[in-house]
Amino acid sequence: MQAEWILMGGPVLSGHTGWRSVEAVAVAGGKVIAFGTRGDVMAACGPGTQVIDLHGRAVIPGLIDAHLHILGYAMTLDTLAVAGLPSLEAVRKAVADQVVCKAEGEWIVGRGWDQDRWLERREPNRHDLDRVAPGNPVYLQRNCNHLAVVNTAALRLAGITRETPDPPGGQIDRDPETGEPTGMLRENAQALIQRIVPEMGHERRRTLLRLAMREALSYGITGVHTDDVDRAAGGFEQADDLFRSAIADAPIRVTQMIPGDWAGAAAERGIVTGAGDEWYRYGQVKMFADGSLGGRTAALLEPYSDDPSTRGIYIHGREAFIESVSRIHALGDQVGCHCIGDGAATLFVDAVEEAQRRAPRPDARHRMIHAQILNRDLMHRMRQAGIVADIQPVFMKSDGYWFAERVGVERARTSYAWKSLYDLGVNLCGGSDCPIEPLNIWYGIHCAVNRQDLNGYPAGGWNPAERLSVAEALHLYTTGASYATFQEGVKGTLAPGMAADLVVLDRNPFACDPAELKEIKVDMTMVGGRITYQIA
Repeated sequence: MQAEWILMGGPVLSGHTGWRSVEAVAVAGGKVIAFGTRGDVMAACGPGTQVIDLHGRAVIPGLIDAHLHILGYAMTLDTLAVAGLPSLEAVRKAVADQVVCKAEGEWIVGRGWDQDRWLERREPNRHDLDRVAPGNPVYLQRNCNHLAVVNTAALRLAGITRETPDPPGGQIDRDPETGEPTGMLRENAQALIQRIVPEMGHERRRTLLRLAMREALSYGITGVHTDDVDRAAGGFEQADDLFRSAIADAPIRVTQMIPGDWAGAAAERGIVTGAGDEWYRYGQVKMFADGSLGGRTAALLEPYSDDPSTRGIYIHGREAFIESVSRIHALGDQVGCHCIGDGAATLFVDAVEEAQRRAPRPDARHRMIHAQILNRDLMHRMRQAGIVADIQPVFMKSDGYWFAERVGVERARTSYAWKSLYDLGVNLCGGSDCPIEPLNIWYGIHCAVNRQDLNGYPAGGWNPAERLSVAEALHLYTTGASYATFQEGVKGTLAPGMAADLVVLDRNPFACDPAELKEIKVDMTMVGGRITYQIA
């Protein structure tokens, strides 16, 4: 077969060769047709072949973000961004600036605050927002999306009073003296506000999703596993329309998660794990076991070290959760469960083991999303159960400053324990969880290898024994991510017959200083043999 494209003149790297460098790669018909020496690959050159001289630049397989909310991220482009602001006072100023631009009664919606990075080091409340926005309802989610602060105007519109009961799996914070809501809503309590916030129009979502997909291509992302059907798109048909439209403009392979509560009805319509085509398909059924570590709603086996009054929040009761996992497993679906605390992780492993006892199914590849606070016994049980650890190394740049305070020194030793999981033989994949963290996947690779923030702090890294090598880090976002969707024979490497999804980098990640990984730039992205991004 004659090649359509040949890339040579720089190191060509792929996981299937142990990341050893070869001289060239050839592409035709959307697939890799040759990979190896210059002479071997040039045998596929013909009159119509376009040869790209790399001029020393490196080629790697296309990167796959194994966990994010790309439509959710796209929609944040139209909201108030308070991520990175250094203080509560700075957030109040940002809200005040919005009030000037809004009509009386118009909503102010934003996200991204993190009280652990503020000068005040405390959670906000409705009074903080009332001072600057008395006449506009305000809804600001924390950067983890598991809790939010609202002002009095928003509480009033939602009908939330001291008599409003906590919803299942959620908590309305209350003043200990008066019992009045403080404005802080945790986990499912956020839905009391979300249901009355004005919805973004479908066409605006379409425009913003295209922008987000183009941005993803600029980072070398050729595939995403995204969770957007329920909260962002509002249904399967809406998500299908939005994503297929965006893919036509910015070709990225999309694996869409199925909302846990919708799994049964979805299966009746043929929407199950693996359904779809090479561009838009369905993956895991997404469930939640707990909340966030930063908001102290992650479910721990023992109390929080910095707040012994709580062990976090379980989103579901134990028996109901195990029944749900067993039911979804019996449908033949893959379950992907959000588990941050060791209590939630234990519950999920228990549920997977029970599901397999009732209906044995080899190679189910259920996924534990986040897998942040673990212990050695849990890691061994994950391997035995074939559970994939769906991790987000980029969290380290934010959580590194305080996670040991939350869980204590002993639990911190097995927290964010990527190398321990890898060495035990647990299959891993990596994601950004954007918009929780930035879309730039190289930040995650940097954190996996260095276990430092983006400024190189701390020297030596947080718990450096858990660092991954560059090869192991790239594995998370290539073959690891493909394995997590049963597609390791389709994409993730540059072997002949595999999808021609590849990226040209401005430097070799194996040869540069590890501190430079976050600075790597993508010069070209190819998806399915088509150049989808290229620097001018």
